[in-house]
Amino acid sequence: MKITLRGYYAMLALASMAGKDQNGGLVRLEEMTERHSIPENFLLQIFQALKRAGLVRSKRGVHGGFQLTRPPHRITLAEIIESVEGRILPGPLEERPEPTHRPESWRALDGFWEELRERVRGEVDAYTLADLADRIHAPESEMYHI
Repeated sequence: MKITLRGYYAMLALASMAGKDQNGGLVRLEEMTERHSIPENFLLQIFQALKRAGLVRSKRGVHGGFQLTRPPHRITLAEIIESVEGRILPGPLEERPEPTHRPESWRALDGFWEELRERVRGEVDAYTLADLADRIHAPESEMYHI
């Protein structure tokens, strides 16, 4: 599974919103681009995907911005990743635009691949946006260092 900058920025931006969202506040994209050095147009594309996935909602206007649609502990990192990156651990034939005939001998491999995908997704599903936000917003003294 490869996470691109889209996934990384999506998790970072939503984690920074998590603390503010608890207060019901809207967060402006400009605020996040300045805080995290993310290009504004790129962040806008990410937030459009997050909005389509139902993870954020937007309000237009001078006092507008974005807000989480659910509490941070009810949003999993798997949801965030899949909303901007696509399916976690896609199989090689899933990425082809035309339907590809799969020989009988591939059934075992297909079953194995699906089982592996479910295990990986289960691990990523175990972490919530609240977990990530807690790590990001933890004081330096509480951070675990290797």
